[in-house]
Formats: sequence, structure tokens, C-alpha cells
Amino acid sequence: MPEAKTPWSLTLSEVGLRLEDLRERRDLTQGDVAGHEVLRRRGVKIDKSGLSRLERGQRRRVARDLIEALLEVYQASDSESSEILALLGADTTPAGRPRPALWRRNAHLLGPMQFEGFLKMERRAAALSNYERDIWPGLCQVEEYAYTVIAQMRPDLRPSEVKALVDVRMDRQQQVREGALAEFRALVDEHALHITGGDLSVARRQLERVLEESEDPRNTIRILPDAVGLHPGSAGPFVLMAFPEAARQVVWVETMVSSLYFDGEDDVQRYTAAFTNLWERALDPDETRTRLKKRIKELEQ
Repeated sequence: MPEAKTPWSLTLSEVGLRLEDLRERRDLTQGDVAGHEVLRRRGVKIDKSGLSRLERGQRRRVARDLIEALLEVYQASDSESSEILALLGADTTPAGRPRPALWRRNAHLLGPMQFEGFLKMERRAAALSNYERDIWPGLCQVEEYAYTVIAQMRPDLRPSEVKALVDVRMDRQQQVREGALAEFRALVDEHALHITGGDLSVARRQLERVLEESEDPRNTIRILPDAVGLHPGSAGPFVLMAFPEAARQVVWVETMVSSLYFDGEDDVQRYTAAFTNLWERALDPDETRTRLKKRIKELEQ
């Protein structure tokens, strides 16, 4: 599974995907397009390399006259042209837009993990499906629990750096709440119920937060019983994202040293199938809340 770089803009990535589909439907190579008579007549230039970057969503800017010329080359229908040009006009992440101050201050921490791309896309997602093994999702974490999780998973960080990442996580929760999110599905292994991080009071507050989040109509939280045993998710946590302006989903996978973004159809389908399979085997929302309440009472004793 090859690593894919985060696109400069999700909408430009979608534009590129649709243009590639139109080109292939006309049985044209990138070389055919680069030397096409329509581009010469319109005074528009693009080489094979530039067209490849455009189709992969890796160009910072795309001129409207170039897109219009390509649409003519591909003999796109009126509806196809209007949809693609609308996407071009809807781009809300132009190159050069200043990063949030919190991200700039912590670029030395976010950069190596390639996590800024995740943050940019997460806040624009309409639907998120998050599988976690041992911890509760970052969008559901209380501050003390987040500190414990980051500190124990990243022993190389100084306390001030851990606190900085906690601040990013808390801000991330606010940004997602105020963003486009309409549906959040969280699937967590039962094992997470019993990991306290060494502080029972923090563990209890965290479960109370999860219980509270489960009551939000946008959220559906399910616990995957230990009895399920080994399963595809055992390979590691992941997040599936769907967007209002894009026809496809993307998947993010976090490793110890980096976070990876994939948008290939086969990759996304594999993770979607894994999530769906586990989702159907998990406790339903009511059973999950019952299990949470039981564990909270145990931690109160």
C-alpha cells in the first residue's frame, strides 16, 4: 500500500480525480493532452508532469482557463463541466493561507508526524469513522486523560511538549464540533475500559465523558467485546473520513513515527470493509452505555 501525500486542497484533489476520469474515458494519454490542439489554440500550456500532479491533487493552484481548456479537450458535458468548475470555485484551502497560530507554534511536533494534514482534513469532514484499540478517540478525551495518553505513548517528549499536544487536541475537538461534522462513529476495543493509566479518578472522568458523548445525536459509540478475538483492526487504529465536497472517502493510519493518508479505492474499501465488519460485531449503543455505566461504578468504589 503506497503512501500518499496529503493534497494541498481536498477540492483540488477531487477536481483532479474527475479530470483523470474524463481523460481516460476519452482514451487519451497525458502526453496526448499536453500536445492537444485545443490547448495550443487557447494559449494554455501544461506538460505531462504538470498534468500528473493536477490529477493527483498535488498542485498548489489551478487556473480556471486551464480547467476550461481540459474540459473542452475531454468533450465534457455541461453538467460535468459545471460540477468541476463549481468545485474549483468552492476551494477553501488556497495555498498560502496562514496556519492556525497553535499549529505554527507546535510545528516542530506536528511536522514529523505529518499531522497537520490530518487536522486540516478532519475539521472539514462530514463523517468520521474511528477505530481504536486501547484508548478512547481523541475527539472524546478529557484533558487529563489526553495528557496521560500522550505522555505514556511518547516518552521522548518533555512535559511542556506533551502539554502542547494536549492543547492541540483540545482545540481540535472544538474545531470539529464547529465544523461540517454530521456523523461520528467510534469503535473501541473493550480493553480500553480497563486501562486506567495509573489514575482511577482520571479514568472515571474519561468514561463519564465518553458516556456524555454517546448521548450526542451526531455520535454513535460502540465497544468491541474482547470475545471477538483477533480481527483486522488488530493491525492498528485508523480513521475513515468522508467530505461534503468530495465523492470519495480517505483513510488515515497513525504509526509510531508518522501518520499516513490513503485515498486509493482499493485501500479505502479494505478499511471500510474492516470497519463495517467490526461495527456489526460490536455491542449496540445501549449495551455500550450499560457497560460504561457499570465500569464507572466500579471505579467509584
